[in-house]
Amino acid sequence: MVTELELETTAMAYGGDAIARHEHRLLFVPYALPNERVRVTLIEEHKRWARTELQEILRPSPERITPTCPHFGPGRCGGCQWQHANVRAQMTYKQRLLQDQMAQVQGFFPERIRPTAAVAQPWAYQSQGVYYATGAGALGLPQRHSQQMHAIDHCPLQHPALAALYSQFNLEWDGLQSVDLSVGISSGQSLVVLRTRRDEVPEIETDLPVAIALQRSRGTIQPLIGEPWIYELIRGHEYRLSAGSPRPAHIAATEAVLEQVAAYLEPAPGQVMVDVYCGVGLMTLAFAEQVSVMIGIEEDAIAMEDCAFNCQHLDNVTLSEGPPPQVLRLHKGYADIAVVSPPAAGMGHRLAQNLARMGVKRVAYVAPHPNTLLRDLPAWQQGHYILDEITPIDSGPQTAGLIAVALFRR
Repeated sequence: MVTELELETTAMAYGGDAIARHEHRLLFVPYALPNERVRVTLIEEHKRWARTELQEILRPSPERITPTCPHFGPGRCGGCQWQHANVRAQMTYKQRLLQDQMAQVQGFFPERIRPTAAVAQPWAYQSQGVYYATGAGALGLPQRHSQQMHAIDHCPLQHPALAALYSQFNLEWDGLQSVDLSVGISSGQSLVVLRTRRDEVPEIETDLPVAIALQRSRGTIQPLIGEPWIYELIRGHEYRLSAGSPRPAHIAATEAVLEQVAAYLEPAPGQVMVDVYCGVGLMTLAFAEQVSVMIGIEEDAIAMEDCAFNCQHLDNVTLSEGPPPQVLRLHKGYADIAVVSPPAAGMGHRLAQNLARMGVKRVAYVAPHPNTLLRDLPAWQQGHYILDEITPIDSGPQTAGLIAVALFRR
């Protein structure tokens, strides 16, 4: 028997669902907003929480607007979570999400979380995206909280160059699993990375000026057409971004992160800076000319190859490939400042303590998710670092995506 409820939503959960309470359980309500009265049905029940399906908005929030995209909504594309909220409300939700997470930390005050840093492009900003075969000869994205794919003919988040590449992609082949599309906005280049069943290599014919590569199940890259990379200009520096390495999907948001890191660290001549989890060298290249010595550390071989290429003209950059905790444990030198950009799973063992041993006084910590920051806080405390301030960056307008840039001092 289907259980139907009327609820009052109170806040947003990380991931984009509104939340409500009913009989001591937390209920997640996709496509609702805080301070709405809604009618829902229960679709997944657990002892302490349940997931619901929205049936009707009985009292809408004043922050609710009409979604732009026809693919947005229940049972359709799950790529966006908040097209039904105005942009100002989205910014507030992201700040409050971070405040709610940090409320669990004893002694941390909410006023240390700054307002969400806005980006200039709330639409048509994505220069990279991963899309999936839908089984209907088209590409698409997963439905919300589902493994089912929804075919999309266009996406309003795509930069015009990415939208053009998406519309031209036509590989009708049963072996395709997903395709990673990237464009260099400054260079005009395009890159297509295929993932296929059993790593099969498709037969490809194209008249487009595009590089195409196959990413095998073990992560290795096999070029099929052209060189498997593009170039992009970010905050005045040109980067090579290869298939298989992390590529920024929102250039303006990436530049906002770089600007916030610069504001927190104030890099200057005479300083030694460490870039931990340096990836393709976004921070390494951006700040190397402002300090006397730059040390980049990265475990991913493809990303490190890009970083070495991007920084090859700089003689004050030293790069070390390997797990950052292990590299730092063996490092004997001194450093003044550091930027740490860990994966979603968080930092490795004793990383903060080894930065402290090196003499690092200030650290800009770039968390891809609020949970990452919360998970790593004890490690920073063990290194005797104090959390000074956090700035959320709106990394994905119309979505729940945010990057938290935190300043640690000791």
